[in-house]
Amino acid sequence: MKESYSDIGIVVRVVDSGEADKYVGIISENHGLVQLMARGVRRPASKKSPHLDLFNLIRFSVGRGDVTRYLNQVESVLFFPNIKSDYSKVGVVMTIAEILTNTLPVDVEDREIYLSLKSFLEGLEKAENKKEINGLGRRFGLFLLRHLGYPPPKSPDTDNLSSYFETIMNRKIISKDIK
Repeated sequence: MKESYSDIGIVVRVVDSGEADKYVGIISENHGLVQLMARGVRRPASKKSPHLDLFNLIRFSVGRGDVTRYLNQVESVLFFPNIKSDYSKVGVVMTIAEILTNTLPVDVEDREIYLSLKSFLEGLEKAENKKEINGLGRRFGLFLLRHLGYPPPKSPDTDNLSSYFETIMNRKIISKDIK
């Protein structure tokens, strides 16, 4: 049985389960990518629900368990309103989140990924135009390739990174392309 713990992380995946539950994927500072069950968060009276939006920086605690780990408490630290109100920013972050959830191992500590993702989101929050948004997405994609140990594309400045990640993951990316 795994022990309970508290950590800080960024919500990168949320999937409905049953009538009132959600599976939540979080890239945490000390535990890497964690996948947790949040019980009852889809109920109208849930106090956890507003904190579990995509791309929120949250402080959370996890209960003991074997296979399915349960989210006990959660509170928002940052929620990045400028990202959530801009369609092009959301598209880039959705693509990055999909790549992260499909390439990172579960429950393996990787503080550098967490810090880089947080820095990327903070930069994207301040980005003002499409060129700056796409540049941030491309730089984070190239960082991710280097960090995970994959070779860079033949022409890193012009190649479509989404297509390159699709060949690595062996599946299509559903989100908007990184340009």
